[in-house]
Amino acid sequence: MSEHKPGSMDIRAQEKTFATFIKMSVWGTVISILILIVMALSNA
Repeated sequence: MSEHKPGSMDIRAQEKTFATFIKMSVWGTVISILILIVMALSNA
């Protein structure tokens, strides 16, 4: 068993996945808020 060296692991794939997750979460939140605003205005 080899000894683990902190900081030696390549995490580019995880960073890209996390960035995409955050981007999609932000877009989902914005779309949800816009839908709620349109629903509130159309009910007025």
